[in-house]
Amino acid sequence: MPDTNIPKDVASSLTGIFTNINLDRMSEIAVAIILCLIGFIIARFVSNAFIRTIGSRLNDHQRLLWRRGIFYFIFMLFIMASLREAGFKLSVFLGAAGILTVALGFASQTSATNLISGLFLIGEGSFEVGDTIQITLIRGQTIEGKVISIDLLSVKLLTLDNVYIRLPNEQLIRTPVMNLSKYPIRRIAITLAINFHEDIIKVRQVLLDVAAHYPLVLDDPKATVTVTAFRESSIELLFAIWCRQENALKVRDEMQERVRNGFLDNHIEIPVPKMGLIDRPLPLENDEIDQYANQKELQRNDQAR
Repeated sequence: MPDTNIPKDVASSLTGIFTNINLDRMSEIAVAIILCLIGFIIARFVSNAFIRTIGSRLNDHQRLLWRRGIFYFIFMLFIMASLREAGFKLSVFLGAAGILTVALGFASQTSATNLISGLFLIGEGSFEVGDTIQITLIRGQTIEGKVISIDLLSVKLLTLDNVYIRLPNEQLIRTPVMNLSKYPIRRIAITLAINFHEDIIKVRQVLLDVAAHYPLVLDDPKATVTVTAFRESSIELLFAIWCRQENALKVRDEMQERVRNGFLDNHIEIPVPKMGLIDRPLPLENDEIDQYANQKELQRNDQAR
């Protein structure tokens, strides 16, 4: 395999620039720096203008991708023009950048895996910026938060506790991801337990009435009450209602309070742990035990006579 001259070309290019510094060279470097600054300003202006005009038709995730793509594309064009203006050989530096990229890829396989996983996540579109997702890690830990950024190496979340979390893209590819805000409505499932002597038809009607009188619960789909299991001392019910996505937390909280009040108003009991006291006779003393034994022996003697 023939030896490459790219390192030597890069070294000679840099040496030629810094050893032959004169007034003309200084002016060329100044022009290159000014081109970089102008490119940065133009790239920022064009990307923001695109988002203000056409970006209103896109969602948050698409706006983020288009803004970054337009900005980096325009800015890289000005960077290449400024390097050429400063006397750099672009072909030499592009070849060196390719070799450096391959070397870094082999040295950091985790980053390369996250990069490829990030491309799959962006292309698949299973969730977007602004969605609320929930994932279960390998160790069993559950993380739920709002997506604030989808990058090539990681996804950034903001939890309900205002905690910033960075998740590698590889982890999101390997584990199931629940998108809690994909659709505009959401089902709230509440598990209840009632005593065996309660009338299930009455309980079902009470729960449906509670859902019907709560304005945040949707009429379509309708609320349902299902008997799911018979436990040791109770009957287990599943009370399912539907609401708007943005009202999910409020409905889950207030509906359980309304169910409790509905049970109290209709004298419906739920099973609770009970403790009882058993009255047992006191143990006999030693004298009483001997007397009892002697009475038994006397009775046998009387019967023998």
